[in-house]
Amino acid sequence: MKKLSLTLVLAWVSFLSYGQVIEGKDTAKSSVMEAIRPPVDGSYEKIHTTQYKPVGLPHLRQADAYWTQLVWQVVDLREKFNFPLYFPTEKKGNWKSLMQSILDALDSTEANPNPLRIYTDEYVNIPKSTEEVKQSMGQTKSIPKINPETFEEEGIEQLFVEWGAKEVYRYIIKEQWRIDKQRSVLDPVIIAILPMFWFEKDGESGGDFGGGGDFNTGDDAGEGGEDEDDMPSMPQRRWRDFGWIYYKEVRPTLAVTEVFNPANNAQRRNYDDLFLQRRFSSFIKAEENVHDNREINQYILNGLDQILEAEKIKDRIRVREHDMWEF
Repeated sequence: MKKLSLTLVLAWVSFLSYGQVIEGKDTAKSSVMEAIRPPVDGSYEKIHTTQYKPVGLPHLRQADAYWTQLVWQVVDLREKFNFPLYFPTEKKGNWKSLMQSILDALDSTEANPNPLRIYTDEYVNIPKSTEEVKQSMGQTKSIPKINPETFEEEGIEQLFVEWGAKEVYRYIIKEQWRIDKQRSVLDPVIIAILPMFWFEKDGESGGDFGGGGDFNTGDDAGEGGEDEDDMPSMPQRRWRDFGWIYYKEVRPTLAVTEVFNPANNAQRRNYDDLFLQRRFSSFIKAEENVHDNREINQYILNGLDQILEAEKIKDRIRVREHDMWEF
């Protein structure tokens, strides 16, 4: 009887041990499949950024708008001062770039029941379809189709190459500068944002390196084609519009996305604060005018003269603000 009892006890202990091992395996497998905690970025716990709300903007009555002017500015992410908008090129925990936060807001999830809309033009009244947005995020390349058995080329195959957030090197910002006589201030208000992809054109090289007529690199080979001593030409790149984003609709997303602070990373801001505090470098490409709102490069060809014209526009705005007050 004692031997039988001892055998039953040993069998029960073995069963429990086997169940614990299996349970441990399942737990390990689930920990790999799903995150068990938010990303750990430091030694102390931060206030959850999803609780942040966009800062309320002051209301402006039409009767208080003394003077307004539309201005289009270019934010070039290749400038060092604008690096916090471009990096990181890949998402790292809670830290992600401006374009990556915009792409994440396009997906409809439980945490984001109202996905961000992309519009066809700067008036943000005609939204793009999902297929149109996908087509604007890549290009179709022609690659040779190889037979796996004979390794011979059998034709041309079309392959769609999708771009990511790291291919966005420029933002066009449409904003309105306005003088509020009720508050006695001149302040700019962003209306819409246009991300622009900078990509290598398929099957081309050399030529317009900056895209959009910004600047040129290198010269073509001579008439005889003797370019053995020349450096290889840079791949040709072009600009592609992603689509216009209504700033009021993207502000809730920007308010919950932290941006890297080079001066003090303990005091991280969000992208909404960055735009409201004007912590970016930009230059004017166009102002509201009677000539169909033409851009500066349409009536001034020289690059240096274009920069000087953009500075003149800024000076005119400052002078108008200065001259309207009485001291």
